[in-house]
Parts: sequence; structure tokens; C-alpha cells
Amino acid sequence: MNTERTSSTKPKGWLYGILGLLALAIIGLSIWLISLKGNLNTLEKEKEAQRADFQAEVDSLLKVHNELKSNYGELSDQLAEKDSIIQADAEEIKKLLETQWDYNRIKRKVSELQAISQKYVRQLDSLYVVNQELVAENERIREEVQAERRQNKALQRQKEELTNKVNQAAVLRIYNLTADAVRFKGGSQETETNKAKRAERVRVSFTIGQNDLVDAGSKNFYLRIADPSKNIICKGMGDEYAFTYNGELLQYTEKVNVNYENAEKDVRAYFIKPSDLELQPGYYFVDVYDDNNNLVGQTSFTLK
Repeated sequence: MNTERTSSTKPKGWLYGILGLLALAIIGLSIWLISLKGNLNTLEKEKEAQRADFQAEVDSLLKVHNELKSNYGELSDQLAEKDSIIQADAEEIKKLLETQWDYNRIKRKVSELQAISQKYVRQLDSLYVVNQELVAENERIREEVQAERRQNKALQRQKEELTNKVNQAAVLRIYNLTADAVRFKGGSQETETNKAKRAERVRVSFTIGQNDLVDAGSKNFYLRIADPSKNIICKGMGDEYAFTYNGELLQYTEKVNVNYENAEKDVRAYFIKPSDLELQPGYYFVDVYDDNNNLVGQTSFTLK
């Protein structure tokens, strides 16, 4: 009796042992699963934080990059190829962050983007320095050119002034210019008169000054006598009785040829009144021109 009861209770003890072990295993597995889930949540949070950090880094790089482009203006156009690479790399990183998660690959891409962005900044700074140097050099050259132009203008003015002075100095000057009417007594004795009806000739006298700057030789002087009505008394209206003054043909009353030898020389010239010319009372004006287009003297006389 006792033997049978002992053998029937023995299997039940083993069963309880196995069930206890299974319970312990289930409890351990549950604890492990709970711990694993916690770790997975932690990893997911870390991944999201890393994703956000990478995205923020890329956004920051692009913001700085675009601000540099805007600040440097046309200068940044010279680095258009590197700008395209930066934009393409940033776009690739954004796609990886949205569709795939490969921490090492993304980190490598971000490092590459940082490196090329830094290189872009250095090259842009170098271009800016070179551009500033070129601007300064161009400004220096511009100032030198302007200074050279001002100097040339000043020299040109000095040259023109000197040329004018030389030209003026090379003009024959006359002085002691007088004009009057004369008649002849007894056919040969010259007598001054102020009577229009008695005047037979108009006498013009002057002295040519000494001037070593003028070439010696034959010199022409043209006398223009204007009557009281301001009409020029002349021998004819043809070109043979005219000379050129400032591009215009002027009729003369009398032409005087003088052999000038760079010394003072007294000159006396006469206009012989034609028989058909009647001199009127009034003021007569006399202008004297040389053959170099210079008005060298003016005077007047009166007839009654």
C-alpha cells in the first residue's frame, strides 16, 4: 500500500519542476523583451536625434552658403561648378535622411559637404582679395591716367600759350602810324591839307619795329581806307586788289612792299586819288594789315 502511493506521487513532482522552470523562462524572456523594447525605443530616439542633427547641420551649411553667394554677388558666379556640387550633395543627404538610415554613410556625406563648403569659402575669400587688389590696381591706374591726362592738358595749354606768345612775338609791330591828305604846289612841293576838294593823295606813314624772330626779306602791308560812309576806297573789285584775312577776301586801297632787314624801318606810302573820285568831308579810317593775317595798326584823319 505504501509502495503504490509513493510511486504515483513521484511523476507529479517532476511535472511541477518543469512547470516551474518554464515559468521562470517565460518571466526571464518577458523581462528581456521588455528590456529589448526599451533599448529599441532608446535607439530610435537616438536615431531621430541624429537625423535631426544631420538635417540641422545641412540646413545651416546651405544657409551660410546662400548668404555668402548673396553677399559676394557676381563674384560667386566664378565658383558656379562648386556651388552645383554643394547643392547636389545637400540634396542627396536630405534624401538619405528621409528614405534610408545609414549613420556612417550619412556622417561621411555630411563631412564631405562640410569640407567642400569650407573650400568654397576659402576660394571665395581668395577671389574677393584678388578682386579687391584688382579694383585697387584699376583705381590706381585710373588715377594715374587721369593725372597723366591732366598733365598732358596742362602741357598742351602751356604749349599753346608758348606758341601764341612766339607767334605774337614773331609779328611785325608798327608804331608812329599817321595818315593825312596832301596836295602838291607847283607840281612837286607836298603840302598837308584838310580840305576834301584840295586833297590829291592820302599819305600813310609808320615805323616797323625791330624783331629778330621775324625772317628778313620782302614784306607786304595792305592799307584799307574807309570813307565817311565806311566804304573801302579801292582800285577795283577783282582778286588782284584783294588779300586774305581770316579766310575772307578783303579789298585793299594800296599795297606796300618793304624789304625788311630785322631793324627799324620808316615807311611812307601814298594812295593817289583817281581823277574820277571825289573825296567827301568827314572822318576817314585807315587799317594796316601785314601779309600774315594780322591787323597791325589803325588810325584816322578828317577832311572838311
